[in-house]
Amino acid sequence: MMTLALAGNPNSGKTTIFNALTGGSQQVGNWPGVTVERKSGFFSWKNTEIEVIDLPGTYAVSLETASLDEKITCDFLRQQQANVIINVVDASNLERHLYLTLELLEMNVPVVIALNMMDVAANRHLQIDIAQLSQKLNCPIVPLTVNKKKDIQALKDVIVQVAMHSDEHSSSRGLIAGPSRDALWIPRTSRGTTSYSQTNYGTTDSETEDADILLADARYRYIDSVLATCVKKTKTQKFSWTACIDTLVLNRFLAIPIFLLVMYTMFFFAINIGGAFQDFFDKSSETLFVSGVDAVLMQIHTPSWLISILANGIGKGINTTLTFIPVIGAMFFFLAFLEDSGYMARAAFVMDKGMRYLGLPGKSFVPMIVGFGCNVPAVLAARTLDNKRDRILTVMMSPFMSCGARLAIYAVFTAAFFAKGGQNIVFFLYLTGILLALLTGLLLRKTFLSGSPAPLIMELPPYHLPTLRALCLHAWQRLKNFVFRAGKLIVPLCIVLGMIHPWLATVGEFVTPVFSPMGIHQDNWPATVGLVTGILAKEVVVGTLNSLYAQVGHLNLQVETFHFWDSMMAAVASIPANLSHLGEALANPVLAKAPLSSVTQGVYGEMAQRFDGKVGAIAYLLFVLLYFPCVSTVAAMTRELNRGWAVFSVLWTTGVAYGVAVSFYQLATIVRHPLSSLMWMLGVMLVFLMIVFSMRYYAGGQHGFVRPQSLYDAG
Repeated sequence: MMTLALAGNPNSGKTTIFNALTGGSQQVGNWPGVTVERKSGFFSWKNTEIEVIDLPGTYAVSLETASLDEKITCDFLRQQQANVIINVVDASNLERHLYLTLELLEMNVPVVIALNMMDVAANRHLQIDIAQLSQKLNCPIVPLTVNKKKDIQALKDVIVQVAMHSDEHSSSRGLIAGPSRDALWIPRTSRGTTSYSQTNYGTTDSETEDADILLADARYRYIDSVLATCVKKTKTQKFSWTACIDTLVLNRFLAIPIFLLVMYTMFFFAINIGGAFQDFFDKSSETLFVSGVDAVLMQIHTPSWLISILANGIGKGINTTLTFIPVIGAMFFFLAFLEDSGYMARAAFVMDKGMRYLGLPGKSFVPMIVGFGCNVPAVLAARTLDNKRDRILTVMMSPFMSCGARLAIYAVFTAAFFAKGGQNIVFFLYLTGILLALLTGLLLRKTFLSGSPAPLIMELPPYHLPTLRALCLHAWQRLKNFVFRAGKLIVPLCIVLGMIHPWLATVGEFVTPVFSPMGIHQDNWPATVGLVTGILAKEVVVGTLNSLYAQVGHLNLQVETFHFWDSMMAAVASIPANLSHLGEALANPVLAKAPLSSVTQGVYGEMAQRFDGKVGAIAYLLFVLLYFPCVSTVAAMTRELNRGWAVFSVLWTTGVAYGVAVSFYQLATIVRHPLSSLMWMLGVMLVFLMIVFSMRYYAGGQHGFVRPQSLYDAG
């Protein structure tokens, strides 16, 4: 089997070509961290089996300081593990991209240049002489527009041809003239030092640094000479949509309001456009997996305990899981649009100045945005940060971002308690998460992780309109992973909850007094059990609440005649009915857009009776927003950092959640019991002040600005 590596600058289109070659389905985005690990796929062409490895983007093989993902690429390329390297080059930005090309050619490995984004180059009136450029670089070049199938087939033909004649591979020997020719490729150690030159030529560090500068200068001079003969600009571009849009999006006064408006629009789109299809998924899945199964089993005189397991356990678990699809899928679709269109990179740039004012790395905001989908990839995306301290800081901030699973919980509570203005509650929760993430980062920056943040150097790709197929593929992959992961947890949980309901009631009633300061009373023990199961995964909270409130309220005792086709027609009819109310949704975007339609009305009633009104519901949601990261996120933290930081995150997030929820509830109900509320709020404040001073003391004595070496090294 032949091994093929895709290498190129960030945002050059490597992952898109990877998908086109292999039929794979990685994320394609315009921010650092899309491929933080080496990804592989396979395809067969002309009786040749080929493995394709999609490497993270890098600007040069000779980087002395690089993020973790760039080091993966550099190490792989230096070890020459691939039979052929496909260098993906942006045709509209050849001067910068060809620097990596020259380095690859200097390594004397077979290289094929995939000249991507030819359509963008044409729009910029750039005329590229492909044949002459190929001759100058002494390697084959395949011009590409990725959505054209014939271009991908041509690339496959060249790949196989080059692999079969690898002994005649391309080389840059002789391309760069001058005194630096003898040192075109000097093997480097993992730290980037030129030990080879020091051993064989007796060079000093300063001479080595001068040699690096000479090499870089020689490469750029050669690139300029090549482009002067191979590229012509046929027409001066007087207008640029990207520049025009950026005058607003990056405006110092409008940038942050526009960002908040975009986030608000995402919530509106997810809750209302996605929510319009929610009744269909709920009613149809309830008909197929709950009522239908129950009716069939009763017809064949199945024991009641087995009916309970199959219909009310497995069936209800599937029903609950499938109702997540519309809202979560709509959010993933919107995020995919922001990423692929080029806006997401601007969002990180916009937030950089404000975050650096707080002493935080602006680049860490990118993983935080990823956390809106799921906290696990947000933790993994921290690998793209160059500084180890900044990586730890970003990982500690990520769990405060509201993931898609939390959005499903918000939707249920806003439908139950907020007939008007539900979108404001969701927006408030998202902003609260961002604020507490920033405060956590600021606290760690002043204690355990002191130091200056690394500067943000980030490419802003041109805006473009993504294809519907690409957006659907991107959203589908995220949604599929989410639904299968949630289903594997929710279905067994619904079965177990039904079997151990009496025991859960006892335990729930025993633990509930701990949460009474935030408004959860003794008779509301199902809410406590929901928090416990949410430690496993936030996706299961809705299923837990639905199952337990239905049981304690005896909501499934009534028996209705089952009509399959009537139920399915009602499910289909719900789509146009819900879409017809989109105009009203402008005033209330979260109105009743939650899963669990028929049973939910009864469950909503139980929730309204057992929670302390809107105040109690908000306090509960604040706790859900902030407390214990799910076990998958904790596992990712342990893997990326160590067990100590993971434990710290669990304790810190849960403590913050309890303090914020209690303080909010006590402040909102201070009129009822002023003395008690003041005592609770002062107690919370005192505890957190003690924690902060303890962190400062442990971090560096009385000043608190020197990090503990053992804690930092353990990361």
